[in-house]
Amino acid sequence: MKNSLLTVSGTTFSSKNLEENKDILSKELYAFYKLWFNNSDTIVLKTSGSTGQPKKIRVSKTKMFLSALKTGAFLDLKKGDKALCCLPLTFIAGKMMVVRSIALNLNLTIVKPSKNPFKGLNESFKFSACTSYQLENSIDNLKNIDTLLVGGSPINENTKEKLSNIKTTVYETFGMTETLSHVALKNLSKAESSFKALEGYSFEKVNGCLKIHSKDMLEAPLLTNDIITLISKKEFIWQGRKDFVINSGGIKLFPETIEKSLSKFFKASFIIMGVPDRSLGEKVIIIFEKSLPSNYDKAINSLSKYEKPKSFLVLDKFSRNNNKLLRKEIINEVLSKWKST
Repeated sequence: MKNSLLTVSGTTFSSKNLEENKDILSKELYAFYKLWFNNSDTIVLKTSGSTGQPKKIRVSKTKMFLSALKTGAFLDLKKGDKALCCLPLTFIAGKMMVVRSIALNLNLTIVKPSKNPFKGLNESFKFSACTSYQLENSIDNLKNIDTLLVGGSPINENTKEKLSNIKTTVYETFGMTETLSHVALKNLSKAESSFKALEGYSFEKVNGCLKIHSKDMLEAPLLTNDIITLISKKEFIWQGRKDFVINSGGIKLFPETIEKSLSKFFKASFIIMGVPDRSLGEKVIIIFEKSLPSNYDKAINSLSKYEKPKSFLVLDKFSRNNNKLLRKEIINEVLSKWKST
């Protein structure tokens, strides 16, 4: 690799002195750093399973390095900038924080992942990344973070509205393990509604879905299951996943769009989905975790007549991975219950 140095909390490590300093590093960071600088040109990553079965994929270290450089260029990160990693190193997001620190010569601090990792910070950081769940629980503790990337799942509307009151620049990311982290960013601090491409990426719309092009990052164009509105080759608005589109009486409804409208009303976790219906083909229902919110009727009446759920169901607990809802598992659980009622 072009760079073999990793600076953690002001101490610089190299592949040559790694073994003698392994006790200073966390077990997870030591394992990844050792793997990063072995003789293989590739590394095995595992997907989160949020939209399908978790799987392992082998990717190029060179492309992970290049992805880190693209993020650095977009965010204007400089050598010596302090970065904070509060994500587990098990998945691509945490691993890429380490790779960015290596590629961009950042000074990395690693803290244990938690729902509010920014609380009690005594120093300022140029750059960090977190999940939507962490952002929602940390909105009042971001004063020491200059720039924050947020991904993993859509951000609710209440949280977005609060971003106008903080100085931190917050970007929502679009990407997946297969693209080695994000390919586009949306500036939530400026209330942007569309994702803009990082350098070297361009977009196309094929049968309603996003197709990603990148000569230096992808072996071939990648057709996703993400329904989009294409603004230009460099910009798009995300609507939802093709996998979850509900066809109710011939009208196509996007669960994620309905959820976005309802997120300002509900603090509890919920999802919108479709279930078989004799007259409509599919009908819209809403699933809550633990209990039905007291303002349910008010929230539902804010929707159009086609979007309004025809029924609701409450589950004791939603399936999650790293606090990210596993939508397909939840849907399958509901469908199994629905058939038996």
